[in-house]
Amino acid sequence: MSSYLYTGTLTDIGLGALTGAMPVMRVRPETEAFGPDGLVSAAPFPVALNPTTGAFSMTLVPSGELTPARGGAPGVDYIIEVGRFEQAIDGTYFTGVDVWKFTAVAGGGNVGKMNGGSLLAVWIGPPWPASPLPKGLYIDTTPPNDWGIVA
Repeated sequence: MSSYLYTGTLTDIGLGALTGAMPVMRVRPETEAFGPDGLVSAAPFPVALNPTTGAFSMTLVPSGELTPARGGAPGVDYIIEVGRFEQAIDGTYFTGVDVWKFTAVAGGGNVGKMNGGSLLAVWIGPPWPASPLPKGLYIDTTPPNDWGIVA
């Protein structure tokens, strides 16, 4: 199986340290796929993330070597999920999840420079961020929306 090292640095929007956000990173193929050595599960797996510097690395099969299990042309992108806990100005904590899709090119390298980069910020609250984020999805858990209905 051809697999390569993919790296990057995760920073907050203000380029600050992530220590207070307690980030957890996972990666998965966008869909279940067949690779050179058989089936590649779409289940997310953890990625080691330095909470101070935001540096991470992971070994993946390139997107071009994956074929969707349900058929179709070769090429399956990867999804990076980053969950975090952050403290709002008023002292309360809220959670957020960022999802980033990218095409893992053969040879590996920095994922921030690879095609496909679509970022979606997901916030569960209230409270909400002071400045709305572009491409943001806000999930309201205030009663009667205690099941997380999108507001």
